[in-house]
Amino acid sequence: MDFFSKDVDMDDASKLKACQQEILHRKAQHKAVQKDITDLEKAKHDLQHMAMELSIRTERLQESIEGDKLGKQKRDLILQKKMDDAMVEIDSLAKEQSNVREELARIEEERSELEKQLMVSCSMPQKRWIFTGSTEEDGQRGLAFDIKPHIRYPIEGGSAVITFEDEAVANKILEMEEHVIPLDDCRIKIKSHPLKLQMLEDIEIKTRVCKKRILISEIPKGITSDQLLDKLELHFSKQKNSGGEVDHIELLEDSGNVVITFSAEGIAENLTKREFQLVEFRGIDKRISLKVSPFIKGEIVNHTVGEVVSKKSVLFTGIPDVMDEELFQDSLEIHFQKESNGGGEVDGFAYIPEGKSGIACFEADNEIAE
Repeated sequence: MDFFSKDVDMDDASKLKACQQEILHRKAQHKAVQKDITDLEKAKHDLQHMAMELSIRTERLQESIEGDKLGKQKRDLILQKKMDDAMVEIDSLAKEQSNVREELARIEEERSELEKQLMVSCSMPQKRWIFTGSTEEDGQRGLAFDIKPHIRYPIEGGSAVITFEDEAVANKILEMEEHVIPLDDCRIKIKSHPLKLQMLEDIEIKTRVCKKRILISEIPKGITSDQLLDKLELHFSKQKNSGGEVDHIELLEDSGNVVITFSAEGIAENLTKREFQLVEFRGIDKRISLKVSPFIKGEIVNHTVGEVVSKKSVLFTGIPDVMDEELFQDSLEIHFQKESNGGGEVDGFAYIPEGKSGIACFEADNEIAE
């Protein structure tokens, strides 16, 4: 993609601020844990010192307090237990400290990634937008995009799909369920069914900056594609222009921008830091400033598919192979165009004989069977 909206930039900035606040909070926790460890180590030292004093006193009074030997052992066990408990707590605090450090590293990595995305958003090619959607009561725009679906529906043999101009005609055909079609020598009975289509409802795309590619934009008109690609490949393959070996170069016909792929990593990042490059073309007196932006690669990480019933199209099944395909299709279309048969004006028609299969293509608000 070669565009970012201002709202996305603001959202990324908000996430960055939240991450910074989380870092400060984690640092405060880390400092508190360090203090607790210091206090426990001091307590351990004091306990060890007390144990040593008790041991010396015990040795001096061994003969006179032989009867108190059991009491001394009991006190030693209590002290040992306290020392063991202190060691366990110290180990627990050390693990917690390690977890806090890992969390801080993760947050720092996330903050760094958000900063990169923010820098990429600022350096992307400029593109004008016109908002034609709806707004909420508070005036906030929803972060959603509409796409025009192109649905391919498989048709089995012995079936037909008819798209009517009027939605009411399709509903009437479905209510009748069974239809008797008169042919030259016989009559056949077929059934009508709602046409259920699988349609994409939601899609999640994860984007990342390609380490070997750059996007060249703000290219003036009047330069042939061959001249443009040759000159750009020559310019960006030179080290004096911060370039390197070019692996592939491609002109995007829809936008007029150019994508350059280098053989090694690091070249693209250095070029995007400069943002603009002066390139001289033959036949043009002055050098042209071209914008160099990171190339954003998208990957679908999640999607949701739902079922929608076509409002104007009807599926017919149970059609036997009793006559020529073209003649039967004409007979079927004529039958369903007659109002006396519950039909109406046919907008699209597809008939697949037994033993074959086909595809019906549908678009939003313009359903046509092929």
